Amino acid sequence: QWDFETIRTVDPWGTEVGRRFRGGLRRWNMTVQWWLAAYVHRRGPRQYPVLRNAWTMLASAYWHGLHGGQHLAFLTVPLWLAAEAAAEGALGGYFGVPLERLGGWKGSLLRGSQWFLKMRAFEYLSMGFVLRGAAATLRFWASVHFCLHVLPL
Repeated sequence: QWDFETIRTVDPWGTEVGRRFRGGLRRWNMTVQWWLAAYVHRRGPRQYPVLRNAWTMLASAYWHGLHGGQHLAFLTVPLWLAAEAAAEGALGGYFGVPLERLGGWKGSLLRGSQWFLKMRAFEYLSMGFVLRGAAATLRFWASVHFCLHVLPL
């Protein structure tokens, strides 16, 4: 009655190699992601996706414990999700095709850049989990001039 998919929580290939920030999130801690989608995200306001994502990330932060750095990291996720959606929409409008169907060197360069930025964002936000405290996390982010807060803005 049970199989590997029942207990699998991480898809390392999808997390590391996938180019989208949203996809990387969905492939990490997948059982919790399912629960959050089913019981928190779907109940958020559909007309305000950033608020809906923030509500979900706040629930996820609480799930992980009361550590200020983790809360800061989780509450930065909606900014990245909104920036990714806006950038993909703008690039799709500019080139006339979605980014995944854009061919040639431009498509490869843009998809590679998206993957590169996703990985840097994951590293940057992971400091909230490594340092745990809000003050230490903010001190680190300040030392790199909040660059991965400014970039998605």
